[in-house]
Amino acid sequence: MDKRKRQSGFTLIEIIVVVAIVGILTTIVTLSFRSSNDRDARLQAQRFMAVVNEVRDEAIIAGGHFALVVDEDSLNYNFAALHQAGQQGAGQQQASELVRPRTIKSGIDIDFNVLEALSGDDDAPQVVMSSLGEITPFELRFGGTNTDYVVFVNEESQLQMREENARLTN
Repeated sequence: MDKRKRQSGFTLIEIIVVVAIVGILTTIVTLSFRSSNDRDARLQAQRFMAVVNEVRDEAIIAGGHFALVVDEDSLNYNFAALHQAGQQGAGQQQASELVRPRTIKSGIDIDFNVLEALSGDDDAPQVVMSSLGEITPFELRFGGTNTDYVVFVNEESQLQMREENARLTN
């Protein structure tokens, strides 16, 4: 019979293994949250592009004009129908759904720049979508943690999105 006294408790190797596992799991969770913000920024940019394209299509079909209004402070954007004489009918309900305010998910930074501002009245909308499908050139930057997604109007008056590595300026 073994008369040695057995020690109870954990060995140093067991403790090191547990600490290593906890460290790895913490790193994975932290990286997951950071990349989640980038995914959210990309998703918000894609949704914004889809809504702008739908409003532009409505402007063409209805023969009207819409203005894009972006509030960077409250992370909201919406479209205002610029009414013209004789514009009414069944399209009004669909148009009212299109112009409802939309909120960008908190935690995403936005930066809105109008590239070719309309001259004249300061109260006039800066970005207008016409019944011909034309749109005032602009850029709207959706900032994630590591990546920015910039929605912009290209030379053919089409919406595009580009991806940029973020936070080089900070």
